[in-house]
Amino acid sequence: MKPIFYSLLFICSFNVYAEFDTKCSVLITKRLQSSEDAYKDALNKINTCNKFDILSITSFLEESISKVYITDLIQTYCMFDHQIITLIDSNTSNMSCVHRGQARVERKFNAIQ
Repeated sequence: MKPIFYSLLFICSFNVYAEFDTKCSVLITKRLQSSEDAYKDALNKINTCNKFDILSITSFLEESISKVYITDLIQTYCMFDHQIITLIDSNTSNMSCVHRGQARVERKFNAIQ
């Protein structure tokens, strides 16, 4: 009975570690051939990623714009109980985190009259 229990425990624990092996890479760049918004393209790609995928975002936009986009992506798609890594630079900015599976709902605040 013990060998069966240990085998089952081993198989179940292996599956838990394997969930974080999938990487979902997204590039945010200016498109010279297209007038479409690069950030919207990135959001569409992120929405096809699965829960527990490692989101790897690379931005080739200006530093100030990359800061805004990466901050928004962290707040919307990253799990806060796992490590979030960012590198914002004048040439290339990067972010990696664990995907939470679906976007957080944006809160709308009403003005008190």
